[in-house]
Parts: sequence; structure tokens; C-alpha cells
Amino acid sequence: MDWKDLIWHPMTGLAVGVSAIGQLGFGALEPAWSLLSSTSGLWFPAIATTASTIMPELGYAQLGTKVLLASAILFVGVQVNKLIDKIQNWRENR
Repeated sequence: MDWKDLIWHPMTGLAVGVSAIGQLGFGALEPAWSLLSSTSGLWFPAIATTASTIMPELGYAQLGTKVLLASAILFVGVQVNKLIDKIQNWRENR
């Protein structure tokens, strides 16, 4: 395969596009992620209770399940991010 084929290959363009968006988007999303992370102990129980108890009583059981699943995935992501940060801090301060 020639180097020109590698440069103009559609996967190369996709990789460049994704990395550019990721680099630009990270700085813009950092404040929102920090807010979600610092308040996860407040919003997750409220959303979980609403989605699992209140929404089915109002006739929105399927929507409640989707909301609960989405919030649980986000909550787990926040917790994993906190764990990674703690491990990095521990390794740096050993």
C-alpha cells in the first residue's frame, strides 16, 4: 500500500476527525463533567427514585426504565473516573 493511499483512506479521515473533536470537546465538557461528578451523590438518588418509583405510577414505566439506565451508566462512569483519579494520586504520592 502506498503512503498516499494511507493518507487518503476514509479511516484516516475518520480518525483525524474523531481526535480533533475529542481534543476540542474535552475542554468544553470539563466544567459540565466536574459539576456532574461533584453532585453525583445528589442527582443519582433523585433520578433513580423518580424513574423507578414515580414514573411507573404515572404510566411512564418504559421511559422510567430508560432514564434509570442512562443515569446509572452516567453514575458508574463518574465513579470509575473518581477511582482512576484516586489511583493516579496514590501512585504519584507514594
